[in-house]
Amino acid sequence: MYIVANKRKACFLATTVLMLASARPAWSAVEPQTARKQIYSQATVNATADIQRVARQKNWQGYSSKLNVFIPTEVSRFPRCDQPLISSLPAGDRLDLARLRYDIRCEGANRWEIAVTVKPDIYLPILVAKTSLERGKQLAASDVELKKRNISGMRDGYISRPDEVLGLTVKKRIRDMQAISPAQLEQPLVIERGQRVVMIAAQDGIEAKSIGEAMKKGRKGDVIKVRNLSSQKVVSALVDDVGVVRMLLAPGA
Repeated sequence: MYIVANKRKACFLATTVLMLASARPAWSAVEPQTARKQIYSQATVNATADIQRVARQKNWQGYSSKLNVFIPTEVSRFPRCDQPLISSLPAGDRLDLARLRYDIRCEGANRWEIAVTVKPDIYLPILVAKTSLERGKQLAASDVELKKRNISGMRDGYISRPDEVLGLTVKKRIRDMQAISPAQLEQPLVIERGQRVVMIAAQDGIEAKSIGEAMKKGRKGDVIKVRNLSSQKVVSALVDDVGVVRMLLAPGA
């Protein structure tokens, strides 16, 4: 029978600082002498590997991490495992770097199992506002800079590349040194309501152009209504560029 820890009881908090951006951590040659130390070591190995995998996927540059490992106090009555520990994610759990959970178990002579939580603090250079940015401002390179911030609790996201924000406009005032999230920015208006626009219709590799009137304002990628000034027909069109829309349906469709 496994000894299963009661998750409602108090947890032991252990903290370790890992500079993950450089090389692999140098593990001690001395084998852990207690079950708690075995579990702590296994949890940090798991969390380090998961963070490194996400870092590679997202191409994080210059990041570091601090791991906060929570181990239930019941571990004090667990005997040391005489076999390598086995780890798995709880059933139905998905990887969430804000709160990593692992089921760690011993398959040795004295079997036991325990649930461990790791809450990483991940520090990454991200974009912040150099000065206060007012609503409607179109961003330039001089408006932002990279500063290292803890991204673990940023539910609205973050931006790590300056070229991703150039030309975008501010939706809501951003304070001086505040981290910039994608939700705070939007594409600039490229078409105003009542503006004359070029309507492009494409079919079988052939393009036809006509002049229309925008029925509403729009940003690149928006779908707006446009009146064809020749036929007076109102159609839906995709905003493609400044003063240019592409019809969603071919003429006569």
